[in-house]
Amino acid sequence: MAQTKKAPSDKMIGYMMYAVAVGMPLTNIPQLNLIYTTKVTTGLSVSTWIMYLVFGFIPLMYAISNRLRPLIISNILWMIVYGLMIYGIIIYSPNLIPHEYSKLLVINNFGKILTQLGLFFLSVGFAFFSYDLIESSKSSKHAKQKA
Repeated sequence: MAQTKKAPSDKMIGYMMYAVAVGMPLTNIPQLNLIYTTKVTTGLSVSTWIMYLVFGFIPLMYAISNRLRPLIISNILWMIVYGLMIYGIIIYSPNLIPHEYSKLLVINNFGKILTQLGLFFLSVGFAFFSYDLIESSKSSKHAKQKA
């Protein structure tokens, strides 16, 4: 079977997608610069950025499973931005962490949340894998019975 040749407009859209994949996460550089130079985090919610990070794993896994390079690049860059934002908010928020001990508790609780989410997604993945195995064995039994 012959491969179809891509139209020049398709190639251009592909190149633009790579530019956007790198460019969009870079739009947060002014915000990151503001946090790390002024050390002011007023109006920023650490929980919002943690949710961005956690829910950002879903499109990353989708991009990896479908081998969508521009989306993989973009999502990894976004994860880096989210991590830097979370770190900056935690370090420079005076009301968020009053003592050194509290910093450790926040980091520990964040780690626990990530661990629980990871276990949840692994469990869901294993459930889908098991279901697929059961369905494929049923279809192979039906095929053998018909033959």
